[in-house]
Amino acid sequence: MEDLSKNEFLEILRKYRLKEATPEETHLVNAYYAAFDINPDVLESLSEIQQNKIEAEIKEGLDLQLAFQERIADKKHNLRLIAKWAVAASVAALVLSGAYFMKKNGQISTPVSVVKSDPEVARKNNLVQLPDGSTVILSADSKIDYPTSFDKEEKRVVYLTGEAYFDIQPNPAKPFVVHTGKLVTTVLGTAFNIRALPGESSITVTVTRGEVKVGNEKTTFSILHPREQIVYNVGKDEAVQEVVNVDKIVEWKENDLYFDDITISTAAVILEERFNVKITVDNEQLKNQRFTTTFNKDESLESILTSIVTFSDASYKMTPDKKQVALFPK
Repeated sequence: MEDLSKNEFLEILRKYRLKEATPEETHLVNAYYAAFDINPDVLESLSEIQQNKIEAEIKEGLDLQLAFQERIADKKHNLRLIAKWAVAASVAALVLSGAYFMKKNGQISTPVSVVKSDPEVARKNNLVQLPDGSTVILSADSKIDYPTSFDKEEKRVVYLTGEAYFDIQPNPAKPFVVHTGKLVTTVLGTAFNIRALPGESSITVTVTRGEVKVGNEKTTFSILHPREQIVYNVGKDEAVQEVVNVDKIVEWKENDLYFDDITISTAAVILEERFNVKITVDNEQLKNQRFTTTFNKDESLESILTSIVTFSDASYKMTPDKKQVALFPK
């Protein structure tokens, strides 16, 4: 690794993801993974703040580099190849952030995935699929930290900086917990919005479906139900609850949307809500097909569906009233 430049290593990762790497290149990537597996304390000497800072810098640097490669590829290759290159960016981020681990009760725990809005799509929202199938729409310049798996954890814990809309898969045995500074939001299965922008004096939680518990490490402020909101003043350590117009509060998520390595079944749920349409995908393999792309706010449903089926080698049929869509393999 010492003799490789960043560009050379990124190219090896791209070839590895596309199954085009030589045996020597494959061994190099596997060895890089293994280096962190056998040395889980590789960054133990750094504080958590230092680790988070370095991790963010690595991720941001990779995003910039892979985005540059994608712009070049866009002039020469089709949507399918670009999507695969975007997935390679995720692989690269995972490799280089493999040394970072969440700490729980002083112990090294599950490796963390860090998702931050890509500088190239900074004005677009970012749709993220969590390991349990839950989805998060991140607003521009926001960031979420979460484990690569919730299987060995008692709770599904994530950390948010910025604003995000959560749609959580129900699991009564494993509550979902969002940390935003001093505020802790706990749910079993629901949909809600959290606004915790850096520099703002308050954190706002708004519920659109189900109920959530909001508080800090010592006190529960309230149990929120649909159309209810709590505004927590960080400096004063005070919380105010009220009934609000949730449609107005979450309308930001209807802006341009960046789909980040999302399954077609997950994308279908988002599109159903946005276009008030029913989308069926009967083929299991097609449901689990992943892709990465950007859909603009004013883009039509037909245009979006065409992009999806082009990437996935599939077809679709739409009823004349545009209320029902069926996706199926070619």
